[in-house]
Amino acid sequence: MKASVLRLPFSIKIGAMPRIPASGTLVEVETDDGIVGYSMTHLPVSDRALARYIEDVLAKIVVGKDPFMVEAIWRDMYNTCNRILFGIAQATSAVECAIWDIIGKALKTPVYRLLGGFKEKVRAYASFPFALKPKAASQMAETARKRGFNAVKVRIGEGLGKDEEIIKTVREEHPDIEIMVDANSGYETVREAVRLSEICEAYNVRWLEEPLPSDNLSALAELRARSSVDIAGGENDFSIFRFKEVLDAGAYDIVQPDATRCGGILQCRKIAAMAEAYGVEATPHIFGFGLVMAANLQVIAASYNSPWMEYPLFPEEFYMLEEPIRVEDGYAVVPKEPGLGVRLNFETVERFLEKS
Repeated sequence: MKASVLRLPFSIKIGAMPRIPASGTLVEVETDDGIVGYSMTHLPVSDRALARYIEDVLAKIVVGKDPFMVEAIWRDMYNTCNRILFGIAQATSAVECAIWDIIGKALKTPVYRLLGGFKEKVRAYASFPFALKPKAASQMAETARKRGFNAVKVRIGEGLGKDEEIIKTVREEHPDIEIMVDANSGYETVREAVRLSEICEAYNVRWLEEPLPSDNLSALAELRARSSVDIAGGENDFSIFRFKEVLDAGAYDIVQPDATRCGGILQCRKIAAMAEAYGVEATPHIFGFGLVMAANLQVIAASYNSPWMEYPLFPEEFYMLEEPIRVEDGYAVVPKEPGLGVRLNFETVERFLEKS
């Protein structure tokens, strides 16, 4: 089992977050039969620490196990990390996704069909990688339209006045496009978040994502009760146990687990099923590169209550795939290749590998 750090040639600044380099961790798990499963996770606090944890700790748990016993393997990893530190949760998630890639390849079947299967295409929204000024955000929306999208997610969270200007500009210049907004926990008080939700309502926003810190479930539940716009979140939460707390609290109209963060593909599928029982939509968070997108799309394609795919609007080379996931007339087409459904472009991967 191997973990490698990827560094991309740009940095990310969203809302109150400090500027951080765009990065990811690539995981490879190989069976005795020579089947290699790949997965990726993204933007942890320290990629190097994540890679070391995968190779030094999780490898001792995983190597030698039957990949088809994925639930048992996950439990062993979970019991070892015991939810300590967000990066370790991402490590567990990435390893589990790579094991599913192995299972699908061994059975010559895409993972979503092994999970039950439900749809072969899904509505996709282009997700902007940065918080942009109003005109730049509108231009990015136009770029998304040209690439086949009819929905976009705009990043905000830098003050109510600036946020309204961004949303207003995108709406007025693209009246027929669907808009989601993501504040990335940019506000602290329910009062501010309620005002933001009123702005979103005025401009016909589909949902408001992470307006408040994701740990403050009581504040999120109060906001949800007072907002006429759907409240979404959950990208930073891990496991079915945490998501039960989220759902019991009534924090969100839309939960957003990420298979490469919440514990893996099977945990993500369980979370979607649990949300279905609560009458809540489950639209996975996806803000990473090709394998991050592919793992989450497998869950979306197998889940009744997952109507959307987030599609980060990067240049195609940053996806690091032989063939990017296609978007046609506003829909992402679920790949039919075995496993996670995509093939890595190893020449591109090599360009972005951090050299030791």
